Amino acid sequence: MSPKSIRIIGAGLSGLALGQCLRRVNIRTVIYERVKANPTRNNYGITLYKSTYKPLLDTLRMTEDDFCRQVGVHNPDSGALVSDDQRLRVNRAALTSLLESNLDIRFGHKLNNITSYGTSRCVTFQNGTQDLTEDFSILIGADGVHSATRSQLNLSKPVFDLEVLPYIVFNGKRRMVYSNLPPGLLDCFTTPNGIQHVQNGVLLSIKADFWNPDKQTVAVSYTLSRAADKADQALLDRNISDAETLAKSFVDEVATLGQLPAPFDSIFNTDTMSEDRLLHWLMRSSLIDGKVVQDTALNHGVILLGDAAHAQPIPGNGANLAIADALEAAKHMDASGKFDAAAFLEARSDWMNGKRENERALKALHPDGARKARI
Repeated sequence: MSPKSIRIIGAGLSGLALGQCLRRVNIRTVIYERVKANPTRNNYGITLYKSTYKPLLDTLRMTEDDFCRQVGVHNPDSGALVSDDQRLRVNRAALTSLLESNLDIRFGHKLNNITSYGTSRCVTFQNGTQDLTEDFSILIGADGVHSATRSQLNLSKPVFDLEVLPYIVFNGKRRMVYSNLPPGLLDCFTTPNGIQHVQNGVLLSIKADFWNPDKQTVAVSYTLSRAADKADQALLDRNISDAETLAKSFVDEVATLGQLPAPFDSIFNTDTMSEDRLLHWLMRSSLIDGKVVQDTALNHGVILLGDAAHAQPIPGNGANLAIADALEAAKHMDASGKFDAAAFLEARSDWMNGKRENERALKALHPDGARKARI
């Protein structure tokens, strides 16, 4: 066993941002990530509010110009950032790479068990064929919507409830050579929200992922979403592992849309979609009870952040809230293993409002509405 430490489960935005914040004040952390290191993972665009990333700049010792240059998505024609007064479109892989700098990250470590009795606390990982047990003073669960950390706490309704909202959503990602771009596609590189079109009650969206001037390639993400109906229950109840296998349903949905305007007709095209990475997304929404956050921190030294505590449906503010959680948590944590959960929760009291607002926003995008399904 290694010396006691603050250990973070999950090398996502929340875990990495927290690691950077604690590193800046000389608090030792170790981050454990289930998957193996892969620099091209998460190579897609996300939208950050300037109010989210600006507090990070001091921690990273960066100017805003340097930050935008390194992680911002740029318009291939003008070179301008894909941004507006409040938001910036960033490439998540580039942001992840920036946040990983100088952190102790152990990739390929799958969480197996958490043991906590009084001051005796340890966590066990599987690393290939070997088990590794580490002591901890504080354990941060920043491992996403399907958090293994949260699962170890054996939380159940009403303390924690992971809902699947009644919407059918498919996503695709495509890379294209700049010289062969369809007319009008670069419009999605003008604003963080990209471009949208509604046809027969179905919302189509195209957003910018990145522009690679060296390879002269452009990448976009595109989504199809609509309110669910009774015939869609199998999609809402699907296994987690079926996200990719259900891609054919995406093509089938597009085939029913009829003639689309440019550039949607080029992207949502059944002849070309087969070469893209297609996924079926579940619109998950959750919120952990605040009292439980305090109890698990006090009694077990375990703290949940980001989607592990309050998952939000796409296109919510999950990335922004994950970073904001990390920045705030670092303020209430010290190297001795103390964490002021009450002060943290008071500062992050917008969890519940954020959940409701994002569910309302999703409903507003799909006015046909539908019943709520639960898992």
